[in-house]
Amino acid sequence: MKKNITVFCGSSAGASPAYEQAARELGAAIGKSGRTLIFGGCALGLMRAVSRAAAENGAKVVSMRIEGMVDPFDGNIVSEDRHFQNVQERKLALISAADACIALPGGMGTLDEMTDLYSMTQLGATKTPLGLLNVSGYYDPLLRFFAHMKQEGFLSEKFDGMFIVRDTAEALLRALDETEK
Repeated sequence: MKKNITVFCGSSAGASPAYEQAARELGAAIGKSGRTLIFGGCALGLMRAVSRAAAENGAKVVSMRIEGMVDPFDGNIVSEDRHFQNVQERKLALISAADACIALPGGMGTLDEMTDLYSMTQLGATKTPLGLLNVSGYYDPLLRFFAHMKQEGFLSEKFDGMFIVRDTAEALLRALDETEK
């Protein structure tokens, strides 16, 4: 079982209520299975939903925040709060602390975290698996773009399947548990 799960996700709730529902379901599944949630530390949007649900279901919740950020913080649910000087330090810490990473829907920060992990894996700097919780097909356009990059000769076939894509939290956690690290 992958014990420490880093979740990349939006600090907003997004346009669809399905995103927040999926974040709550993922947090609950992490907690009920006795895992630890590691996240970006914000108490807004999907970050709030996943962290609250994880804590309410018994997970240890580790916050990794950037020092000086104005985002609200919910100290009531966090078991451990770590601070970093900048985005790059925090991102490396989020990845290195994880047995597996999961991306919920999110914006540029989430995309940055996912693609950094992808690049680090290509370079052999990590073997941390990355799962995409593809809520309502949110990641379908990105997956098509990656297929286009491969077709145009910019992504190697040896990295096919680097993203483990599932539509439900339970299925994604099971699939990540089956990967090696």
